[in-house]
Amino acid sequence: MRQPLGWLAVAMLSWGCSADPVLFSPTARFGASLRPFSNLEVPPDGWLPWYWPEWQPGAGEPLVPGATVNAVVEANDICVANVRRVWDARSSCRRYVVEAPSTGRFDATLLWDQTAPGFDLRLAGEVVLVAPNGRFASSDWQQLDLHVFAVVEPGTYGLLIISYAPVSLPFQLTTAMSAANSP
Repeated sequence: MRQPLGWLAVAMLSWGCSADPVLFSPTARFGASLRPFSNLEVPPDGWLPWYWPEWQPGAGEPLVPGATVNAVVEANDICVANVRRVWDARSSCRRYVVEAPSTGRFDATLLWDQTAPGFDLRLAGEVVLVAPNGRFASSDWQQLDLHVFAVVEPGTYGLLIISYAPVSLPFQLTTAMSAANSP
């Protein structure tokens, strides 16, 4: 009796240790140049190999490609129901909806206001573009000036401005859409 229980314990431990605790689901590989997440080699189309489970597109403030927005990520704003479970337990965010009218390259540039009370570059977040199917493209973080891009098809995309600071952080967001064959 002891031996079967021992094997059961080993099997359960092996299964548990091999489970992937990351909630993002990797799919396609885009080369062997993968580095740690915050310094990930960006693939040519901008999309990272992970998906946001349970992503629900279509919610947020409308944002027209080509617009510049001055806004604030309010401390403790949970703009996506599961953002703290999926992304980071400390994150606050501001959510936009972007309608891509045609196939092309969507770019978003974010500039944090470093003069804001409580600003800490180590807690400055990122800008994330999420496709209707939950796949995402993300900027690096812990920088004043952030950039994300992705090749998009016609449809509705989510754009998240994520901060890890325990204070409200102002930002300026500039977006652009260019034709599919543009660099």
